[in-house]
Amino acid sequence: MQAVVFHEFGGSGVLRLEELPDPRPAPGEVVLDVRACALNHLDVDLREGVSRFPVELPLVLGLEIVGTIRELGEGVTGWEVGERVAPYLLGSAGTFLGVTRAGGYAEQVACPAGMLVRIPDALADVDAAALQVAFGTSWHMLFNRAKLQVGETVLVTSVGSGIGSAAVQLAKRAGAFVIGTSSSDEKLSRAAQDGMDHGINYTTQDVAEEVMRLTDGQGVDVVYEHVGGDRFQEGLASLAFSGRLVTCGAHAQEVVDFDIIPFFRGQKSVIGSFVYDLDELERVLKLAARGMITPVVAATYPLAQAKEAMDLMESRDFFGKIVLTPGGGA
Repeated sequence: MQAVVFHEFGGSGVLRLEELPDPRPAPGEVVLDVRACALNHLDVDLREGVSRFPVELPLVLGLEIVGTIRELGEGVTGWEVGERVAPYLLGSAGTFLGVTRAGGYAEQVACPAGMLVRIPDALADVDAAALQVAFGTSWHMLFNRAKLQVGETVLVTSVGSGIGSAAVQLAKRAGAFVIGTSSSDEKLSRAAQDGMDHGINYTTQDVAEEVMRLTDGQGVDVVYEHVGGDRFQEGLASLAFSGRLVTCGAHAQEVVDFDIIPFFRGQKSVIGSFVYDLDELERVLKLAARGMITPVVAATYPLAQAKEAMDLMESRDFFGKIVLTPGGGA
């Protein structure tokens, strides 16, 4: 099979399209023909060696996979060859697809059968790949961790990203008033189509001041934060009394200053969030199949153009998700 591999840490130039042996399923595993695999900023951190996850080289990246079952390993029941599935990215014994073992930047991938969920027929391969981390993470952050309630006000940072655009859709569906930030007026305009009520361009406006103006000086109930650095600071400054900031990422800057006094006097909360669970993945797949949420796909690339796909992702000059199609997924 063909796969995109890197043997050393570095920029996108370290990626190589290589011929690798076809994977074979261990007991309890399946092998999938990969139809689509979405890119994530974690892929960049892994490639550069700054992810803080244990990485053994060489590595095939790829967390969000859609494929068809090619082969069943010993002891696998309840699944059939040819079924269209998505593997949940985390499994037992430290399994983390695309991190601790080979992922979906490849024509085939092996994974434990217990990680699989079925893809609804109404959902295209590319859409099913694009929504997993974006909507699964957003559901987990907004409803599991931040406990978002109907009628609350939410600030979503960097709405042009995959998870930012997903958070806008889910928060609006839940009955929240949604404020979003971006460095681009074009991205803010696009996010308004997904239900964002008001946009703030953080390159030309003071985010906290604009939030306070929009909320009559009260601030927002929930900040959905996934960038770090200045966006984290702006989020904290935008919180209402007893407000909650939920965070899942820090690609812009991992270490930030923290003013403790307004934090505890305002009885505010900072809540960490990491990925999502299998039930949440199944839930968002069903919502998308019913047309209640819409994954946003910025671009698709064949496997051989993984470098170009990652270069686009790192440029941030796009809205939504970027997807590889090793098996020609539609």
